[in-house]
Amino acid sequence: MRLSCALSVALLLLPLPGAHGQRPSEETAIRSVLARETDGWNNFNAKEVASTFTEDAIWQNPFGVRLHGNKEIEKFLTDLMARPGYRAGKSTTPTTILDLRLTSPTTAAVWSDERIEGLVNDFSGNPMQPRHSYYLKVLVKKDGAWKISDALIMDVIHLK
Repeated sequence: MRLSCALSVALLLLPLPGAHGQRPSEETAIRSVLARETDGWNNFNAKEVASTFTEDAIWQNPFGVRLHGNKEIEKFLTDLMARPGYRAGKSTTPTTILDLRLTSPTTAAVWSDERIEGLVNDFSGNPMQPRHSYYLKVLVKKDGAWKISDALIMDVIHLK
């Protein structure tokens, strides 16, 4: 009796197939999508960035621009990435994932941050303050592929 009870407890403590067993591969797949998105930003490739978003994604930056869908995101980013003032910016701290949480088998929340210097306001020609941005992205898995469904960019404001 004691042996069967101990065996039952041991079996309950084993990871279930698909529970913890898939976690590393799911995290790897999510990180791959985010790396592809970052590569798109670094190479000023709006199409590549937009390809990592769902068709109905919501994207919002700290300047109040709110976009719906990967096509709208691509159009906005194509215009943004063509601006000389935007292209002048350089990451001083590359995008770093701070937290990655699988909230269900088909959803994940990812927090990351980045620091950029050298941006120039294209309208005034004046240099912009260095930016320290935090990103919250929600990813969903559909038809076996992870994509970003929601993205919120928040800037830390440093007062002098």
